[in-house]
Amino acid sequence: MRTVKRTLVTSLIALPFLVAPFASAKDAKPANNQELNIQAYEKLLHTDINSKREAIVTEIMNLSDSDAKTFWPIYHDYDAERAKLDDAEAQLTNDYAQNSRNISDDQADQLLSKSFDLEEQRAELKKKYYDTMKKALSAATAAKFFEADSQIQHVYDLQLASKLPVNQ
Repeated sequence: MRTVKRTLVTSLIALPFLVAPFASAKDAKPANNQELNIQAYEKLLHTDINSKREAIVTEIMNLSDSDAKTFWPIYHDYDAERAKLDDAEAQLTNDYAQNSRNISDDQADQLLSKSFDLEEQRAELKKKYYDTMKKALSAATAAKFFEADSQIQHVYDLQLASKLPVNQ
């Protein structure tokens, strides 16, 4: 539950960065930033966020042509490795969702252990590519990317979590 709360708060903070690609001229003008954030959040939750990752990153990063030539190959390598971790996480979530009512202690332990391993692998992946990006571009550019990526990942994680059964 703490992770979900943290994800919600973090996602709401980042939404102003993610709103532009999804804002519609037809929408009524929101009264304040909070309403704008909520509208954007709702749109993102109903979007296949993985199919929009590159477009969102493009919009947020706003790279010069020379930086883009350096950034995108690194991004594509990172994204391929990240997607494998997302697939493994999705499989774990599906396994849990299918078996949650009758899950044994041993099965629950195995699933959570695998989940923790995936979190560690994700952190190591980010460290690896942060170092690569900061050397190739700058620490500020790498930090900007990983902040955006984190926000996108939070939306993805919420979408994935929506598949879990409600605990009563």
